[in-house]
Amino acid sequence: MYIQPQNINNISNNRAASTKTSVFYINDIHGQIPKMERLVSAAKHAEVMAKQKGYDILKLSSGDTFIGSDDKRDMAAASFLNHAQIDAQTLGNHEFDITASICADLLKNSPTNILGMNLNFPDSNSELSKKVLRSVTVKGQNGDIYGLIGIQPTDLNDRVKDKSILEGITVDNKEQTIEELKEEVKKLKEQGINKIFLLSHGGNAFEKEIAQSVEGIDVILGGHSHDLIENVTPGENLFTSPSGEPVVITQAGRDGTHFGILNLEFNDKGQIVYVQNNVLDTNMYSPNLVITKTFDSILGKTPEIGYLNYCDPIPKNNLLEENPWADFVSDAIRKNLDADIVLINSANFRGSVDHGVVTERDITSIFPFNNKLFKLKLNEKDLTDAIKSCAKSLTSKNSKPGIMQVSGLSYKIDSKGNLLELIYTDKQGNKRNIDVNNPDENKIYTAVYDEFLVGGGDNLDMLKKTGSDIIQKYDFDKDKVTIDYIKNISGPFDVRKDNRIQIVK
Repeated sequence: MYIQPQNINNISNNRAASTKTSVFYINDIHGQIPKMERLVSAAKHAEVMAKQKGYDILKLSSGDTFIGSDDKRDMAAASFLNHAQIDAQTLGNHEFDITASICADLLKNSPTNILGMNLNFPDSNSELSKKVLRSVTVKGQNGDIYGLIGIQPTDLNDRVKDKSILEGITVDNKEQTIEELKEEVKKLKEQGINKIFLLSHGGNAFEKEIAQSVEGIDVILGGHSHDLIENVTPGENLFTSPSGEPVVITQAGRDGTHFGILNLEFNDKGQIVYVQNNVLDTNMYSPNLVITKTFDSILGKTPEIGYLNYCDPIPKNNLLEENPWADFVSDAIRKNLDADIVLINSANFRGSVDHGVVTERDITSIFPFNNKLFKLKLNEKDLTDAIKSCAKSLTSKNSKPGIMQVSGLSYKIDSKGNLLELIYTDKQGNKRNIDVNNPDENKIYTAVYDEFLVGGGDNLDMLKKTGSDIIQKYDFDKDKVTIDYIKNISGPFDVRKDNRIQIVK
């Protein structure tokens, strides 16, 4: 797309730009080891292609490469940044699933520039404080200089499971962050830097606000809200700054399923005059064998457990649709743990498995939080209320917390998030309608769900259970049950949804 900045006259479409730049960008990988193996191949290919065309190549990440508190998985994710030769990454909220000290330890020897302009450290001598930069300049292959700034989510304190792991670190609010950005851009401009990129883990709505209120930023590489932003569309991801200069916004979804190649041309004033945004499927690339060996050395070689013949497409917004892997996993739990029903919150699923040979690591990567499972007594009213509460995600601005994925149940909801029908199917296949307007508080089901929901996560207080309501606590998460289930399947298997969740207009 050719662009004519409003304050520059007579820019022709002859692409007579002084700088050509290709940006390999990622965000919200969420510790997906199988995807990182492929993304290294993608990053290396992007570099080769850019150099062949005479473009500078930048490789940038907008945060949440880590996830969960598994030190080995996070160590593997840190090694991914090195293998992919990521020039800079901002810290996301999931980098703080581990303590700030452990995060610093994992990143201390990384050549990747770590950015965090709006972080406040109680101790300027802490290891993470020493590692994190407000902004940085990097040099392209053709001698061009780029300014990079990084920001964290302003809701960081609300997105960590335990505030103590932040070790006193806070994040400035949106108004403060915007004012700081103006100052940081000004500093880069005073150094003669006129091509400035913001690596943001602030979410798309905030990134749009920044684009239109902060002068001097050319590209915002976004994250946190898990948007998959394809192409370049004015008013969607192409805006103008207060002085009329173009600002481009990107995001590549979540869980490493996609990455982006942003091709840009700048004029001699550092203004974008041409942009092309390519969002590509990570599965286009084969795993990089070098990083696979590195992962094996960190995590141990993973056993093969089965062969996936076919999987229904994973929904683009898995918070609001039936997920075929959720059907498969919840059915496996129901069978192996002998439950009436199984409940799994949609956000618990991080990624999926490609067809072909399936390994234990493939399955474990889907569930990075290591939430232990519980078997409990759940009455019909609490069950119905939980599904109703989650159904309202269809009308929430960020689709959260997401609809409830289920086994032993099927239900219909309308586009406004109203529960229209709920059916229980027993182990013999007999169906019984549950009165969604007057559920029976005395009807008890044996339910399995994880400790996040047992604790009332996602404001589902009706699922909180203690004392005699808890039948059994297991010392494993959903991945172990799924792995055991697959091992007992003879021959190739399919993963298909069966329309147990229907959204009607």
